Amino acid sequence: MSNLQSLLFCELDSLQNKMYKCKTVHLRYSMLPEHKYFLLRQSVLGIYAEWEGFIKKAIALYLQEINKMRLPFSTLHDYYISYQTDNVAKFKSPKTNFGAIAKLSRSLFEMYQGPVVFSTGVNTESNANLKVTNSILDKLCLKCLSPNYEGPLNKLLKFRNSIAHGDEGIPVTQSDIDSFSLLVQDLATDFALSVNEGFESKVYLSHNNAMHATSA
Repeated sequence: MSNLQSLLFCELDSLQNKMYKCKTVHLRYSMLPEHKYFLLRQSVLGIYAEWEGFIKKAIALYLQEINKMRLPFSTLHDYYISYQTDNVAKFKSPKTNFGAIAKLSRSLFEMYQGPVVFSTGVNTESNANLKVTNSILDKLCLKCLSPNYEGPLNKLLKFRNSIAHGDEGIPVTQSDIDSFSLLVQDLATDFALSVNEGFESKVYLSHNNAMHATSA
């Protein structure tokens, strides 16, 4: 078992324990019905937070393992060069001041001269639906999650956004919590498998450029 695989298993185990707590904490203690229902609704927020957190942790662990290899940029797949360049250049917020452009150009030049050190932060846009999740995977040439997850994950997000914004209009049942917790465990398992398979296949290396272009 690789170090990455071991770390991913640990994260999955931790997530499963937290899912159990989310779906049972309001049942384990004697309290007023309205207090139980309050905790039931808050469990939706906890379940979603663990899913988003798992994405960030899994990708960070993956990139950290690649960083340990001290690879030169010349050996990287085009997508990985672009991924790191975008993290530094932030193309969605283009520079217009020439001094800022000069500073950025120097930073990029120096970065390309040395071994790659990927930024391990991941932007889920606080909305880790299937489109966002698969976009993160695709940027790193990792296998996307099944489209079958789209509907159930959108339901979790709908409930989470409603509760987070103080909307009382959507009732939450124990069945919803059980369903959401199982969904996140399945999603996290498939996400971890995708990350680990990509690492073992060395999708980050340049010799996989043609392969990914063909599959795209």
